[in-house]
Amino acid sequence: MNFQPFVLKEFVDESEDVRTFKFSKADGAIPIYKPGHFFLMRLKGEDGKPVQRSYSVASHPDESLLSFCIKLKGAFTHMLWKLKAGDTVELDGPYGVFLLRAEDTERVFIGGGVGISALRSMILQTVKHDGKRAYLFHAAHEFSGLAYFSEMKKLAGEYPLFKFYSCVTGENKPEGWGGYCERISVPMIKAALGTLSEKTFYLCGSKEMCAGLTTALLAEGVAKDRIKKDEWG
Repeated sequence: MNFQPFVLKEFVDESEDVRTFKFSKADGAIPIYKPGHFFLMRLKGEDGKPVQRSYSVASHPDESLLSFCIKLKGAFTHMLWKLKAGDTVELDGPYGVFLLRAEDTERVFIGGGVGISALRSMILQTVKHDGKRAYLFHAAHEFSGLAYFSEMKKLAGEYPLFKFYSCVTGENKPEGWGGYCERISVPMIKAALGTLSEKTFYLCGSKEMCAGLTTALLAEGVAKDRIKKDEWG
């Protein structure tokens, strides 16, 4: 492992319990990485011993800061929430194989909650740099859990090749909500896209979500190598 110090430059509250943390080295540099990569983050625990967690990168390599979209859950994230701009953490990476396939024709991104973190970087690469057709299905229990909702909606308005489908699964929805009110499913995806052929699926969310969608996609004849996933929990 090769942990190095990084400075917290700023953070953005996406909701009450989701925050985007943005880092760089003291000299402003950031490491080379690809959309879909993750880093190990290390902090000193209350007992002085190092504690680490892994987080997918939310930023795109073209952006000036290295960003992570993180949900407040557990002791480690409570330590993160205490950080102020100028404080230092240790990062090691990049790591991971949840990466875009160059041979893709069309890409379907499916995220649950903060699963949007890795997908944001991949979507920006697909739409702005690769010029490929892309679709995002993003679900959360409440609307506040749809991090980057405004950015994705704006992106869909600016790039005709990108379509954005949002889902709020809980009872409380914004007034005039026009998105889906159910969990993401293969029938939903088929109805929206018309066909599953010639598409590669990138799933990022809970093990339960990824397992269920993977089984359903395989049953529809989607090839195993066209389903990539980053799961947790």
